[in-house]
Amino acid sequence: MKSAVRHRKRIRAVPPTLPPPPRIMLMVRPEVIRSIAAACAASSDDETGGPLIGTLQPSWDGDRVRFIVAVLGTIDPGPDLSAGPASVGLGKLGDGERAASALRWWRGVTGLDLRHLGDWHKHPSGSPRPSGGDRETARRMHANNGASPWLTAIAVCERHEAENLAPNMDGNACFTIMGSSSGEVAFYRADGQTGLARVATRVEADAIPRLPGMPWHVSDPARFAAECRLLKMADLGVAIESVVSDGRPMLVIRLQPEHGSPVTIITKPDYPLAAPEVMDDRGRSIPVRGWGPARFLVDVALEAAR
Repeated sequence: MKSAVRHRKRIRAVPPTLPPPPRIMLMVRPEVIRSIAAACAASSDDETGGPLIGTLQPSWDGDRVRFIVAVLGTIDPGPDLSAGPASVGLGKLGDGERAASALRWWRGVTGLDLRHLGDWHKHPSGSPRPSGGDRETARRMHANNGASPWLTAIAVCERHEAENLAPNMDGNACFTIMGSSSGEVAFYRADGQTGLARVATRVEADAIPRLPGMPWHVSDPARFAAECRLLKMADLGVAIESVVSDGRPMLVIRLQPEHGSPVTIITKPDYPLAAPEVMDDRGRSIPVRGWGPARFLVDVALEAAR
């Protein structure tokens, strides 16, 4: 008898077809490009970077969705940023806390639905093209971010002040300094296939909102924490209010000594380089003498309360 031999058919697995990512229209405030240029110039031959903060609005074209993405701000690299000639670590330890604090403050002051749209970083090599590590990071962020676009911006910058901002032929945000070409910022969006895909960029100063300047207590949380500790150690009752006047953020600190009259201290964004304003309980100005960044608010508070 002949035995029947059954041959199993090999079924080749067909990878699922991924839907195309939603289209986006990307607009960037000129202040963002200037901040990136300044941070790149200050980092010398090391990489540096920061978050991209802005708004994301869906717009429907029939049954397809397009996202209108507006990058409104970034945060200057802080002392906790870990960076070298070929790498930078963003969002770790104090650096991540500082970015989260800034985002919360901007949301509260503006009422805008701001979010972390992505990150930017510098390529000291001079090429705005993504590296293999950039693409791998983008794939991971794309998987974690769901349907929302995730942006990566790569900067090639040389000097500090950026002027004549305009997109180049590749859609990058370029700038010239003192009449010579000096750098560009290329924007990409993460996708699940190539990792990063180039996005044309429009530098826009009129159609999207400008964020207010950041107060010192948000941009320098370590200094703010030290100030609060010193005031508490001096047995001063402390009430703090963050206000925005004429577009400028200020911190109003009302102090009540255990023995003596209350004192009000007002600090502006350029604190501690600039001296604080001090007033007595009747609103009269008290002169601040011998001020410098090495001094603290507790020093002028105790002097004013005598």
